[in-house]
Amino acid sequence: MIFCARTGRLVLASMFMAAVSAFGLGEDALKFGGKVGWKQFGLRYGVTELENVRAGKVLALSSVEKSDDGSLDMALSFDEGGGEFFIDSTGNYKLLASGMVHAAETAWARFGGSAAVFSSALGTVDDGEAAEAPIVVRARRPGALFSAGHNIGDFSIEFWLYPGGMENGEEALSWTASVGAGTDTYKNQSLSCTVSKNRTEWSIKNFFFAPAAESMDLRLAASDPLVPKRWSHHLLRFDAGTGLLEYLVNGVLEDLAYTTPSGREGGNIFLPVIGERGSFSLGRRFNGMIDNFRIYRRFVDEAGLGRYPQNGRVQSTPIDLGAQNSTVLRVDAAGGAYNTSGGNRQNISVHTGDFKFQGGAQIQFFIRASDSPYRWNPAAWRTFTPGEPLGTVRGRYIELAARFYPGGDSETTPYLEEIDIVFARKAAPEPPLYLKAAAKDGGVELSWRSSKDESAAGYIVYYGTASGDYFGEGSSSGPSPIDVGKRLSVSIDSLTNGILYYFSVSSYDYLGRPGDYSREISARPLRMTE
Repeated sequence: MIFCARTGRLVLASMFMAAVSAFGLGEDALKFGGKVGWKQFGLRYGVTELENVRAGKVLALSSVEKSDDGSLDMALSFDEGGGEFFIDSTGNYKLLASGMVHAAETAWARFGGSAAVFSSALGTVDDGEAAEAPIVVRARRPGALFSAGHNIGDFSIEFWLYPGGMENGEEALSWTASVGAGTDTYKNQSLSCTVSKNRTEWSIKNFFFAPAAESMDLRLAASDPLVPKRWSHHLLRFDAGTGLLEYLVNGVLEDLAYTTPSGREGGNIFLPVIGERGSFSLGRRFNGMIDNFRIYRRFVDEAGLGRYPQNGRVQSTPIDLGAQNSTVLRVDAAGGAYNTSGGNRQNISVHTGDFKFQGGAQIQFFIRASDSPYRWNPAAWRTFTPGEPLGTVRGRYIELAARFYPGGDSETTPYLEEIDIVFARKAAPEPPLYLKAAAKDGGVELSWRSSKDESAAGYIVYYGTASGDYFGEGSSSGPSPIDVGKRLSVSIDSLTNGILYYFSVSSYDYLGRPGDYSREISARPLRMTE
C-alpha cells in the first residue's frame, strides 16, 4: 500500500495483492496469502508465518517463548539457524558450539523455529583449551547467576529433551567448576543431568554449602523411564527459604530433597555457591534434541508445558476497494489446523466454514469498513463466518482481523492459508462540476454546479487543513463532512483566519451512498482589516 500525496488516499500496490474478476458479474476479489503473501497483515501478536505446512506460507500461532521475564538469567532458544549462530538472548552468557551441531526443522522443534540437534558422533568445542561438549556456555557478565564466586538463592533450570534413544551415560547437560582453587579446600563442583537405566537423574556435588564451608552431595532421579523420540519437559528448582530442591518431568514431581543436615525441612540450609572457571556443557555423548534451555533467578511455581499461547491476533492495514461505498459481499478463506508434537504433523485442511476444529482449535474473523483510511470506529468491528454473505459492510476501505485459539491440549494451532475478499464497487453518482471557493473573514463561500448524473440526490461537502484529509474539522456549519442536501452552495463559517483549507464535494444517491470526490480546491480566510 502506498500513499498518494495529491489525493491523500491509500493506493494498493500490486506486489501486495492480486485482484481478479472471476467471482461473478460485477464482482471483484482481492487475494491474500498463498503465493501473494501476508505483507498486508503485518499487525501481529502471538502469530507468525510458517513454511512447509501448505504450498505457500501460512499464518499460525507462534510457539516462541517470551523472554520478557525479569527473572530470566539464561535463555537459549536455538532459533538462530545453526550451531554457529546460537546465542543466549539475555546476554549474560557466551555460547560456543561445535560446527557439527545442527538446527532442527521447525516442525521438529518444541518451541519457536528450531532446536539443537546432537549426535554422540558430533565434534566438540575446542577454543584453545581441552576439547569439551558440542555446546559450552560460560558466564560473560559478573552479574550472571552462574558467575564465579556468586552466592545464589532461589533458582530454576528448565529445558525440553527429545532423546533419540536412552543409552546409559548420555548427558543432557552438566555444570562443572572448581571450588576453593589454590587452597587446601580445592574441590570439583558439578551438577549434571544424565541417563541411567532409561531414566534421567541429577547428580550434584560440592554445589550446596553450609556457613562452615561444609558441602553436601545430592542425587535426584525420575521414577518413570522416558519415552524415546518424544519431547519431555525437565525442571530442577530450588527454594532458598526452605532448602527444598525438586525435580519435575512434564510438570509431575519425580523426586525432591532438602539441603539441610537432616535431609528434612528445618535447621541450617546449605545454599549454592558458584565455583571458579565454571561452564555448562550441553549434549555430551547425547543423541537427540534439546530446546528452550532456561535458567531463572526464582523458584518456578508452574512449568509452562503448552506449546502455544492462549490466543494470538493478526490485523490488516487499510485495504482499498477502489471506490467509496463499495460493498463487501463475502470473505472466503482457506486454512486448517495441525499438531506437530514429536515432529509428527497431523494436518486438517478446510476451504471455508466456521474454522472450528476437533480438539478446540479455532479462528474467529472480524471486519470493519470506512470511507477514510484514517478514521476508524473501534466499535465498528463485526464478526463473520468465511463464505457466508455479508451484504451490509460498505466503504472504500476495510480492515480484517483474525483471532487464533489453540486446541485444548495447547499442542494444536489453527492456520490461515488464504483469504479472498469478494466485493462490488458501487456505481455512485458522479461528483458535481466547477467547484469554486471565495474566502472571507472567518469563513469560505463554496459553490458548484449540479452533477450531470440523474441519480444524484444531494451533496456532501468535505474540508480540512491538509490536502485529502477532510475528516474531523469543525465550524459553525458543522464538522466535516457536511450534508447540504440539494443546495449548490454553502457558507462554512467560524474558520481560523490565515489557515489554508482544502475543499471537495461529492454527490450521493437516494440511499445516501456517496460517490467520488470532486476536484480539490483551497482557500484561506483572512481578516479584512489590520
